[in-house]
Amino acid sequence: MKRIAFTSGWKSSVKLAGLCGLIAATFVFAMFQGGFVSWFLFASFLPFAIYSIALSFYSIHDFTVDRIVSKSEFRAGDNLEVELNIQRKIPFPLYYLLIEEQLPEKLEKNTSAKKKILVFPWFKRNVSLLYTISTLPRGEHILKSVRIKTGDFLGLFEKETEFPIYNKLLVFPAYYELPYRQLDNLFDQGQAGKANRLQRENSIVTGVREYQQGDQFSWINWKATAKKNDFMTKEFEERKSHDLFLVLDETASECFEDMISYTASFVHSIIKKGIQTGFFSLGANGGQPLSVKGGEMQKQRIFYSLALAEETAGPPIEKIVETNKHMIPSSAALIIVTSSLSYFTIETLASFKTSQQITVFSIKNKSALTREEIMLREASLARGIGVKYINKGQILSSLSGVIAQ
Repeated sequence: MKRIAFTSGWKSSVKLAGLCGLIAATFVFAMFQGGFVSWFLFASFLPFAIYSIALSFYSIHDFTVDRIVSKSEFRAGDNLEVELNIQRKIPFPLYYLLIEEQLPEKLEKNTSAKKKILVFPWFKRNVSLLYTISTLPRGEHILKSVRIKTGDFLGLFEKETEFPIYNKLLVFPAYYELPYRQLDNLFDQGQAGKANRLQRENSIVTGVREYQQGDQFSWINWKATAKKNDFMTKEFEERKSHDLFLVLDETASECFEDMISYTASFVHSIIKKGIQTGFFSLGANGGQPLSVKGGEMQKQRIFYSLALAEETAGPPIEKIVETNKHMIPSSAALIIVTSSLSYFTIETLASFKTSQQITVFSIKNKSALTREEIMLREASLARGIGVKYINKGQILSSLSGVIAQ
């Protein structure tokens, strides 16, 4: 293991020479002055001086430091439990050890983590520490090193060494279960495609077939099951289904984290209902879209992109969609998540809209709609574009309930 040492060089040599000179001076003073007081001063000072000299030759570079984290993948708002194990070969009495975790900037800003821990090991060869980094922020964080510092009683000599220890933490966005009625209303309005599972709950039964993995319990035909002595499920009339393609607005916004959480919640809910989904953001995957797919693996891919998403000073959402419209499948309904919706955005989206269904989720700070927002929504509907305003407070409330559980 490579170690980075911080040495004082010539300053340590000067301090050592000065300390030896001070010992000699107190000894000479005791010899010439004589008496109990002078010898008591010399005897009292000598142990501290000898300890300081011994510490100046003691090396802490040979320490072995290990960091153990509870897991590597988290959800925003989770707590991280960390265990630090420090081992040393020589049981030299150390007055104190100041252990400092070198946290990345984002993690240091957004958590209440205790960076520095003071312990008094004395002769202990093994020191174990447990601490918690609470309320992890979304993103990818790398714990790079641990810094250890010790010193003598007189404050003359200090030893400081940094141990490179790498641990990568991936914090996915927090999400919650969107109400079924909210999703159902969205599909009924024709603003997004219907999933097979969602369709079948309202479709006409045309026959029975053998049970397949993924079929819902409510689809089982018990009469046919009793006759065949095997699980049989209802066969439904298939309706035309459409896929979804999500585009995330990554321009700087006060509601950016709320946009991320709502997008994650939307993706979680629709994939759970069997809807195939694609995803695009300018900063994720090198600007390459995630093709339309379904299943848990697709959900993890989109969540990974959302975990790495960052606010940028890039072009507005309408410019991003217009520039990258060739990446959006024509058969998929387009879902846009933004916090800055304007007439220009709607006009731009309507200019290249053909038969493709478009829905815009606009995240806003206030619950009440302004007159301008109402007029903008009506103008959007007139152009065949659905607009749904999402209150930031509702997102925070839903997330608080999830974290509390």
